[in-house]
Amino acid sequence: MPNEDPRSVLVDTASTATTAPRNKWLAALVVLVRILVGVTFVLSGFVKLIDPVGTMYKVEDYLQVFNLSVLNSWSYFLAIMLSVVEFILGVNTLLGSYLRTTPLLLLIFMVVMTPITLFLAIVNPMPDCGCFGDFVTLANWQTFGKNVILLALVIFLFMYNRRARSVFHREVHAFIVVWVVIYGLLLVYIAAAYSPVLDLRSFKSGTNLAAAYWGDDAEEVEYDFVYEREGVQAIFAIDSIPDEADGWRFVERRERGEKVSRAEEKNSLDSFIVYDGNEDVTGELLDHEGYTFVLFSEDLTRANDNEINKVHELYDYAREYGYPFYAVTASTPAEIELWQNDTGAEYPFLYMDRNTIRNIQRANPFLMVLKDGVIYHKLYISHMPNEALLTVPVEQIPAYADPESYNADYRTIFLIVLLVLPILLLYFTERVALFALRSFRSWRERSKELRKKKKD
Repeated sequence: MPNEDPRSVLVDTASTATTAPRNKWLAALVVLVRILVGVTFVLSGFVKLIDPVGTMYKVEDYLQVFNLSVLNSWSYFLAIMLSVVEFILGVNTLLGSYLRTTPLLLLIFMVVMTPITLFLAIVNPMPDCGCFGDFVTLANWQTFGKNVILLALVIFLFMYNRRARSVFHREVHAFIVVWVVIYGLLLVYIAAAYSPVLDLRSFKSGTNLAAAYWGDDAEEVEYDFVYEREGVQAIFAIDSIPDEADGWRFVERRERGEKVSRAEEKNSLDSFIVYDGNEDVTGELLDHEGYTFVLFSEDLTRANDNEINKVHELYDYAREYGYPFYAVTASTPAEIELWQNDTGAEYPFLYMDRNTIRNIQRANPFLMVLKDGVIYHKLYISHMPNEALLTVPVEQIPAYADPESYNADYRTIFLIVLLVLPILLLYFTERVALFALRSFRSWRERSKELRKKKKD
């Protein structure tokens, strides 16, 4: 090229030299942002998937705030869909899958959620957004701040995500999404059929409720009692508690003074307070030496009575062998009477805050087995032993006598391996397939060249 200006060559060379490092730094920054956004969405989706009923409760809270309680019958489905979408977006972001579509969906998600969290921060209708389930509790303003940062990072990905390569080739992305959906629904099934595979709440099996109760300086604390009648709540001091015969229903107990914030923590063991009418009988229940059976139902009008005969059989067994048996509910006396008439229940009823019952276990109803004030088991009614086993003392019934083994570390490691291992296998399979394909193409090209040389 004799007429080419030498300066143009120098300019092009300099431009290429400066652009290459810039692109590398930008690609590295994209990968870093992918990790930050991806981990946040994976964690948010994961903690919701392992506890879909808890997520459903939070969805119902949101629907109530926006006067959409008519959609409550869809709340469980919406909870699962929200969890799965967050989980998929998180994994796709981490792996760089669907370079254009994933940032777009992230942006739509954040554009919707950020104004909602701003509204919640201003109005403050609930203390916690539930973004990370029971794993991390964020105040509403903290949630809004988190979303603003996430929105900025997502906008960055929307603009520059294609500057860094995906971990997998596009043809493989669909397989990853399918596996993530299967994994998420497996977590939901385990929670629905048994219990959350990871219990992030305070009332885990092995928790010593008696030690927590007696270790509290409750006698030095003053309390207010919240009662409700005809949809209106009122606060009473202990010496002016209303008569439930007048239609008042106990809602919750609140501590005064410095301990209010601690008492209001939904997962705090201090919320385990049981009443017999207006009398606090928590100490009697937890102070019993030996085994105690406690049937919990947050709402008897919505309780599943399909296998209620197992409860009656256990109650008869407890009376025969001298084990205390109580039913604890947040229902009204009228609702308790209706339950007794419908099911023939003869066991005594006590009262507890609805949110506390929900936080102990997600089923309605469920059975808690205590020994010396320690939680031995939390059982769905369908998992209770049949009457044929109730012919010997509790010590000889493994389902009740042996404490449930729960190791959060082992379960966490298992869940991580279960998610990651198929993805790693897919990665190595893809690499081996690509290597084999490239080797085959190289061999074919060499063969063509050899044949051509022979002809020449």
